[in-house]
Amino acid sequence: MDGPVPVARGRMTRATGRPELGRWLASAAFNVYFGFRLREFGAGECTIEAPFRDEFERPGGTVSGPVFMAAADVAIWLAVATRRGTSEPWVTADLKTAFLRAARREPFTCTARVLKIGRQLVYAVAECTRQDGTPLTHHTGIYVRIPDERG
Repeated sequence: MDGPVPVARGRMTRATGRPELGRWLASAAFNVYFGFRLREFGAGECTIEAPFRDEFERPGGTVSGPVFMAAADVAIWLAVATRRGTSEPWVTADLKTAFLRAARREPFTCTARVLKIGRQLVYAVAECTRQDGTPLTHHTGIYVRIPDERG
């Protein structure tokens, strides 16, 4: 999936490559806790790996829901960055999560895909899965670009 980043209607945007995405992920303070790693990406798509950590476990032995939501949020943001670069400030306006199955003391992956991207709004989906591909959660997200000083 790594490669040039085409944009709809024949326009091209600055390609965001593995080094830039990796630097952003490594520099994000929250990622010290989560430890997400970039697996692969393409135009409007991104897959990250989420390790299992004892701190993620909730009573009853399952991975806590906020870990999945954080993974989806990060994967979607990175998918947006593959289309728009990392310099534009995009923020989560809405994130809905459906919990499909429990994860028990196991790592997982989260793959996000941009379905529609405009100048101000992005609509995207993400899915967290076990290593064997079994779906654990499904997410839909709307992201909004924060205007610069010029509006």
